[in-house]
Amino acid sequence: MILGVERQGDADYLDSCRNKRNTAEYDSVGHVSPEEARELVDFSIELRTTVRKWLKANHPGLIQP
Repeated sequence: MILGVERQGDADYLDSCRNKRNTAEYDSVGHVSPEEARELVDFSIELRTTVRKWLKANHPGLIQP
């Protein structure tokens, strides 16, 4: 894992969200609560910040300032 094993829980969380999205999309409406959606948005913002910091430290040519 690029960001390290300490971020494995994040990968598991995103996989769980993917499964819920698939269920909501194909099987039932209302399977995801507004709180869960907000949690995912907040998590995504934090993850983006972490990834950008990692890229800046390890591969600065891959990101724009």
